[in-house]
Amino acid sequence: MFDSLWENAACADGLCREVFIGLPRFMHTGFYILAGMMMAAFAMASYLKIRIWLSGADEDDTPELKRISPIGVIILSIRKLFSKECFFAYRVKTQNIVRQWALIITMWAFYLLVAGTATVALDYDFFYGSILNGTTWQVFSLTLDLSGIFLGFTLIFFLLRRYVFTPERIVGNFEDAAIMILLLLVVISAFALEGTRLAIQDFPNHWSPGGNFFGLIINTLFMGNKGILQLFYIVTWMIHVGLSFAFILYIPFSKQFHMFATQITTANVAQRNNYRAGLMYQD
Repeated sequence: MFDSLWENAACADGLCREVFIGLPRFMHTGFYILAGMMMAAFAMASYLKIRIWLSGADEDDTPELKRISPIGVIILSIRKLFSKECFFAYRVKTQNIVRQWALIITMWAFYLLVAGTATVALDYDFFYGSILNGTTWQVFSLTLDLSGIFLGFTLIFFLLRRYVFTPERIVGNFEDAAIMILLLLVVISAFALEGTRLAIQDFPNHWSPGGNFFGLIINTLFMGNKGILQLFYIVTWMIHVGLSFAFILYIPFSKQFHMFATQITTANVAQRNNYRAGLMYQD
């Protein structure tokens, strides 16, 4: 039924990325329209949230935030992301080293997946797949696959820690659960989508341990029926896109939006302490 949508001889060996393979043409157009609307809503909500932050009074020991614009906050947050205090999650280092490394893995796996998704989009839309192919694509695919695996396990770790093996000092709430479960569903649906695609293509030379694992399970469940797999792929694609858009749109309205501010405050802790220590020394 959908066989003609999977005809792509150039990628038969699995050494390149077929972004919209197996999908009807109207879904390509619909995706770009919805993605544009989603990004516009995200940008507007983020702008309003940052404006609220900047409406407060400046402190003398946070000079980098004085008279900064909302765009400046984003730029500063990206720059501070690579500070050693933020990179190694120093805020939780003294509390629990296991939680510290789980947080480091979660944070950088998430950022790698975001950067990887953006790279795939740029390569597809502006370079026509000329960059991500051959060995480059295999290494790139393996990196993102491992990032997804690590992110999935650390999300499960945090969910179990907060709602099953809960320390007395931790109080769980719906919002914390919602954002983690939603992100976990995005990861699982991504692996299900990738696994279905690999099963339809008879598992080509693709470096994706997570995708291959899901593909083997899904292929077994549907007994290798290509027609059912192709239909399941379209449904899974819509679910994955819907979950991804919902997660992105939820960020500005949730506590997770602190991902744009945490690195700034974390990296400025040492600067703030030094500044205050200097004032005390002068007194």
